[in-house]
Amino acid sequence: MKNLYQRLFLLLLFTGYLLPAQSYAQSADSVIVTGRVRNLSARLYREAPTVTVSRNNILQANRELVRPAPLNIDGTFRVSLPLIYPQEEMYFNYGRISTAFLASSGTLTIELNADSLFTAAVPFRFGGVNAQVNQQFARYKAFEATYPDKPDGQKLSTRVSGLGDDAAYRLVVNSYKAPFMAFAAKEKPFPLLYRWVSFTDRYNAAAFVYDKATYENDDISKSLNDSLRPPNDRLLTAARASAMNRFATYVTQRLSAQAGNRSNGITVRALSILLDRYGKNITAEERLRLNDYATANSARQADLQFFDKLMKRSPDTLQRLVNYETLIQRAIRQYDSTTVDYLAAYWLAVSLPTVTLNFARLLYEYARPQIKDPALAQSIDELYRLEVKDSTRIRAAMQTFRKIDTRTNALEISPGIFVTKDELGNGSSLLDQVINANRGKVIYLLLVSPTDEAARQAALDAQRLRSAYSARDFALVYLPMTMASATVINDKTLWPELATRYNLTGDHLLLTDSQLYDAIERLRPDDETSATVVNRSGKIVKRNAPLPADFEEARKVIDKNL
Repeated sequence: MKNLYQRLFLLLLFTGYLLPAQSYAQSADSVIVTGRVRNLSARLYREAPTVTVSRNNILQANRELVRPAPLNIDGTFRVSLPLIYPQEEMYFNYGRISTAFLASSGTLTIELNADSLFTAAVPFRFGGVNAQVNQQFARYKAFEATYPDKPDGQKLSTRVSGLGDDAAYRLVVNSYKAPFMAFAAKEKPFPLLYRWVSFTDRYNAAAFVYDKATYENDDISKSLNDSLRPPNDRLLTAARASAMNRFATYVTQRLSAQAGNRSNGITVRALSILLDRYGKNITAEERLRLNDYATANSARQADLQFFDKLMKRSPDTLQRLVNYETLIQRAIRQYDSTTVDYLAAYWLAVSLPTVTLNFARLLYEYARPQIKDPALAQSIDELYRLEVKDSTRIRAAMQTFRKIDTRTNALEISPGIFVTKDELGNGSSLLDQVINANRGKVIYLLLVSPTDEAARQAALDAQRLRSAYSARDFALVYLPMTMASATVINDKTLWPELATRYNLTGDHLLLTDSQLYDAIERLRPDDETSATVVNRSGKIVKRNAPLPADFEEARKVIDKNL
């Protein structure tokens, strides 16, 4: 466990009021995807009445933005998706059949024949924009599926062991290129297909190198670092989004390593302006003093106590903003404006899912105007809208939650979301209370930290488990560890708000720090994200059970106790 017990004392307090979102210009470009599933049988229509088309966001590689399109009786469908980049890799899914395709502004058609869905090597027929390229790409993917020496991450890790970054990159990129080079020897690729696949291979190799450097805490040479991200690339793919995310993680690690050197941190002027703008209970005299510091952009060592005193009045807001400004100012000294722009947007994208709506609004209004690249600006706007789109419903739930004094039992704050808490009770007793309330059911209890990306994904994945069983036989219980980094304090409303935002239906047991100690002593988790299975009689039968992403293995444990 990663300092699990030590981190239980860390709390995160966020404040502010949610205001209407700023209105920024959005891209008018879009692609209309139409098509038909020919010879659609009644049975197949009942099994799969909907197709989905999804796309990427360059700031959040792990999240596909999905647009469903219901099938008409004759098998036709139509869906429109916005475009941020001139060309974007998208994904079509119907039942167990899927393919990637390249979208541009205009209309694109995809046709399938239900009689040959699972027998044809290429079951898709494309029309409209990029039709020839998409058809050839489908043939390439069919070829790649049979290619005997596809890239294997584990084998590549072994092969690059001990190599320098340049040599490692050459080895990895050649491995990723091999299938397409073999395909190109048989069928001449269109120039756009060559660019699409070649850049994908380069980005896959770049992600590998960034992961390697991050794991080894190593610096990548500037010449190689620049070549890993082709300049002026206007084609968005999943590989590009992933590589850029890994790049941001790598850069953040390298810049954070400089944290011990105060001279490389935030300037006195920037800190003074932040304190003046966002500090709480700042007196007129303190504001004058801050103005003097901002004008001079300097302070003595003895003045640091003054800054620390003001910081402690509002650590929730200020610490995140200070971290952001420190990151950006260090990045400006080492990277070009394009890289700094991406880091600013990525920081905001990573922060939004980990904070309350009120605080998300504050961060967005602070950082968004500093993002100059139009595509990055539209990308962060897209993610922000997704986070706040249900703000009315979320605020209603939080209004219900805030009426709680210190104790409530299975209070429904939003449809299907039940909260239990007792700030004066014992953690173990409260855990028993929730278990006893679900006697006769198999309980899947998920320990999660809302500030951890993998944990939030596990919380979402658990909904699939819940849907697989009858409410008479199965109960899903969330036990949130409402913690963040050591630099911020926790807000007791964060998890209830996230649960409402992402529709995490089930029971939510909200414990204080000391109560969490009591519960964790019984659960004995190996990590911050951990699952426990409790049988119908209320006995813990499986600690550190398979996580929801391992759906079939998790079901085996649950089914064994039904």
